[in-house]
Amino acid sequence: MGRIITLTGPSQSGKSTAKDFFLKHSHKEGEEDGWYYPISIPKYNTRKPRKDDKPDEVISRKVLPKKCDLVYQQYDVRYGFSSKDLLKKLQEGFICLIVINDVRTISEVKRIFGKLCKSIYLHRQAISKADFIAEAKKRGNNDDKMIEKRIKKAEAIYRIYIENIDLFDNVLLNSSNEENLEAQIIKVIESLNIKNQHYFK
Repeated sequence: MGRIITLTGPSQSGKSTAKDFFLKHSHKEGEEDGWYYPISIPKYNTRKPRKDDKPDEVISRKVLPKKCDLVYQQYDVRYGFSSKDLLKKLQEGFICLIVINDVRTISEVKRIFGKLCKSIYLHRQAISKADFIAEAKKRGNNDDKMIEKRIKKAEAIYRIYIENIDLFDNVLLNSSNEENLEAQIIKVIESLNIKNQHYFK
């Protein structure tokens, strides 16, 4: 049986970078004592595709598929995924990485999967409004109203994190030094060694 790792954080906190580091350290098939086989679990969403979308992160649809039983809304967009799909990947032995920016949904995933789920918060020092706008435009988002809404949502997520700190199993500090973030992620991976954890037997 595999594991679920949820990644949470405000816009531009480094969730995609963290996910890439988790994927980077995958064991090779057939590797002696190999057990860490991470995959990215995409979420369905109802917004228009963006140029920086990654197919292993988001799948755009006008309406969420009926199989999506874990659903939340953010920036007037609905996001959803299937607990049955997650369970299938867990049974195949994969470490499932999924970005979730909704504490209610994280709580539900943890309720369903229990100790199989590890929730991680990406903390990054708040960037200035000017930097936030510049980064958003770099990603192709030129809608000033949407950028302002995302800034407010980012601030709200910081508050939600503080109010729900007990929900997260780990906090990763994302500074400008990516090597430091990667070192933190390697420690998390080492703590997941499923061969040493009795509830996987």
